[in-house]
Amino acid sequence: MLLNILFACFSVFGFKSDQISAFAFPNDSSVFLRYKKLLVDIREMKVSPKEAEMEFKSIASELRLAYPNRLDSSQITNFVFPLTRSNYSAVGGSGGSGFYVRRFDLFDHTVSGSHPAHDIFIFDPDQDCIDNRKNEYVDIVSVGNGVVLATEKDWTDSSEYRGGNYVWVFDFERGGFWYYAHHRKVVVEPGQIVKPGDKLGEVGRTGFNAKNKRSDTHLHLMFLELNEELYPQPKNYYEWLKGAATVNVSSKAEISRSKLPEVVSLKAIKPQRMPVKAYKLSINRRPSRRI
Repeated sequence: MLLNILFACFSVFGFKSDQISAFAFPNDSSVFLRYKKLLVDIREMKVSPKEAEMEFKSIASELRLAYPNRLDSSQITNFVFPLTRSNYSAVGGSGGSGFYVRRFDLFDHTVSGSHPAHDIFIFDPDQDCIDNRKNEYVDIVSVGNGVVLATEKDWTDSSEYRGGNYVWVFDFERGGFWYYAHHRKVVVEPGQIVKPGDKLGEVGRTGFNAKNKRSDTHLHLMFLELNEELYPQPKNYYEWLKGAATVNVSSKAEISRSKLPEVVSLKAIKPQRMPVKAYKLSINRRPSRRI
């Protein structure tokens, strides 16, 4: 009964910051902690791909139940460009050709060779993270309505993983996962509700490859849509970028996890533990450079 009352409070279209009464997880914020742990465990190869997939689907199932306002992508209109004072001309590759999927498996750290994302650049020839045309740091903003799932804020030059400082957001309307990488700094927290144009961070050069001089300063942005089995698949969202509205000044996400009401906990679907010893022995362990 309580779930039905809560779900009825959501509007099918539009999420105004003064109207949101978000469904929250308990104070332990288990779903957010679990997602960050899953990312780290995949990167450090502490779980097998199958075990990681099962945990991801469990988390995705909870999120779908907690934030049920999912629409078909054809119904989405409130999409904004992810960098302030910018548009799709900043997307790398002719016609968005920087996006390609040869092999991709979110759950297997040994799989590589794809770029299932778009890189969105600023003009930064001296590589100080300041856009020389705008003479300022450039804000990274949420493209839509969602909840922050996980963040990384403490990347250093000695860190070997590729994403640097990042933000993961579960999209309420599209029902998928956004991954924003290489931030100079991150300004949101897991559990925080964001709407189109809310600031997530600033464009930077964090990440194993992004820090190199040969790399131009950019945001790496990936969207994973979920199929009927809740399996994540990269989507080429270039057409969304072409039609996106430009935000000149970012807004501040107003609702943090600490202010969300504590209501009902959804019981996690416990994945069946699988032995990973054989999996680890079957691959050559190498430095973590992904996610």
